[in-house]
Amino acid sequence: MQAPPRTRRNRTPYAIIGGAAVAAAAIVGGALMIPSVSGAAGGEASAAEEVARVSERPALGHARDPLSAEELSYALHLATTDASLPEDVTSVDGSDAPQVLSIDIATRDVDSDARTADVVLYDYTSNRAFLQAVNLADGTVTSSATQGVQPPPSADEVDFAFSVFLGDTVASDAVRAEFAAVTGDALSSIDQLGVTGGAFVPDAGTVGADACAIDRCVEMQFRIPGGGYLDTTGFVVDLSTRSVIGIQ
Repeated sequence: MQAPPRTRRNRTPYAIIGGAAVAAAAIVGGALMIPSVSGAAGGEASAAEEVARVSERPALGHARDPLSAEELSYALHLATTDASLPEDVTSVDGSDAPQVLSIDIATRDVDSDARTADVVLYDYTSNRAFLQAVNLADGTVTSSATQGVQPPPSADEVDFAFSVFLGDTVASDAVRAEFAAVTGDALSSIDQLGVTGGAFVPDAGTVGADACAIDRCVEMQFRIPGGGYLDTTGFVVDLSTRSVIGIQ
């Protein structure tokens, strides 16, 4: 199913590396930037290792070895330029590129000797998650797409969700008031909090979030550095519509 790759115009957004939210990658100016720390928690920016964007097959490890930086970049290149992705694919901020959620070694077939990387992408135009199984040896991509199944959000998506929430002054009023009461300061930036987020899909007992059965929705937790958590149980952020939804 391999087809000639297409070139996408804008940057490739953030990706979680190795299946754990401990590092994130971004393509910036043609180079792969790998920070030592990722996430939406406030604090100083971490140091980053710069790796050239790899479009030709690098030296490959054994089937279950962790991905090298070069393999990661090559897998990302193949997954995001494959013809299986729609031409109008967009990321959370509207860029003409898929949202990259995770990259990891495939573990579905433990007896396989293939060097395969699973790259999970999200298309905000169609509200679909894509699993791109990239065979690093022959450069082929096996793609599957699903709607209504929500992988964990990337750090980029959590950051964006926070900006949507804070930008809705009515929805964020209670959290702003609670933050001010605890700290004496006005809440104006994500840097003032430790922020974590998870994908939100409503269950039968959830009231008010029917759209999240299809839309990309994120629930968040806000922690005051050195203190406790703010109450975020009454809302989720719909990233597909860039709106805040009150839930019960």
